[in-house]
Amino acid sequence: MKYKTMYRLLVIALICLGFASCDRYEGFGCIAPESHPAVANARSLSAEQWKSVYLEIHKLSEKYAKEKYETHLVRTEIPDNLKFLNAEVIRLHRSKAPYVILANCFDERIELSLSPADSPQASITLYWAEPTNENPYGKGSQILWQSNEEK
Repeated sequence: MKYKTMYRLLVIALICLGFASCDRYEGFGCIAPESHPAVANARSLSAEQWKSVYLEIHKLSEKYAKEKYETHLVRTEIPDNLKFLNAEVIRLHRSKAPYVILANCFDERIELSLSPADSPQASITLYWAEPTNENPYGKGSQILWQSNEEK
């Protein structure tokens, strides 16, 4: 009987810890919709800041692609010149364009997707969760920055 009680308390503690690690705001719990503060923060950045983000992340991508096939820079490893993004993770891949996770909650994320370095036009697109009954994994998106010059 004593072990059952301890087991139940352990399970409850783990569940609470799981929910505590989620990104919560304004009492909505663990969700990542367009109303999330990370979306508002991303939309508040200037075109010059987005250009800098694009260039700096592609520099990182070139640097790490030589060493590894895939690199994940977590919050503490993100360079100081990109801290203003308040990102959780920057993911760099040798064969895919880099992307940034601004907020993460289980299978919902607020992400930035950068166009590949060799694409005709540089751009950064913001994605957020926009689930519906028909598509529980639906996403909303907005292009936040696009280069004015063709490559």
